[in-house]
Amino acid sequence: MRIYRTGINALDDHLNGGIPGGSIITIFEEPGSGGDIFTFHFALEGVKNRENVLYISTDDTIEETKEYFNLYFRNPENLFDNLTILSLFSPQISEGIEFKEDLKSFIRRVIYDPISSLQIILENEMFDRIIINNLIYFIENYKLQDVSDFLIKLSKYSKKTNSVFLNLMTKGIYEQRIENKIKHYSTGVFELSTKEVENEIQRRFKILKLKKALVPKTIKNYEITEKGIKMDSLIKI
Repeated sequence: MRIYRTGINALDDHLNGGIPGGSIITIFEEPGSGGDIFTFHFALEGVKNRENVLYISTDDTIEETKEYFNLYFRNPENLFDNLTILSLFSPQISEGIEFKEDLKSFIRRVIYDPISSLQIILENEMFDRIIINNLIYFIENYKLQDVSDFLIKLSKYSKKTNSVFLNLMTKGIYEQRIENKIKHYSTGVFELSTKEVENEIQRRFKILKLKKALVPKTIKNYEITEKGIKMDSLIKI
């Protein structure tokens, strides 16, 4: 079974090496918990391993997304030569992995329907890691059943290609029924939360669900540093 390291050493130890191929992981984050930085680590680790990585941003332009990567990782060598960034905020496909010109032109014409466009991309390219930041975009712009069907198709793709989807979703915006439906279609569910303790904010990580693994009860602390996520040492599951 192929294992994908997250790029956060303590978390990889916790996961017995990383995330298994064929998985759809959804990170539910509270505002300020730094979920986007987790996705940066995951994307960068794939680039380091010379994997085919697609990063989908729904709230920021391609240039803004690059700036956020550089903020924590100081522009790693050749990062943006080996990372495909797709922005749904400013619809365009980045330089990086080349699509056929006719396909690229077609996607630019139909990008007003992102779900259909992403399905076209996945039908024509094989990616090892696909990051979606943030699922809120799809819930806001599509019927819930359409989002569910989309996640089912992503699941089939991940199993067929032995790849991993890492989805980010802001917690607490929608009623619990909607969150539960997203959790149902995810093979793994992580949760990031914040808590004020005296004069500081503590950030906490826990695993709610992970297929083929025993989920520990322990909640672990982590920090956001100038080099990304620093997490306490974790016990393997």
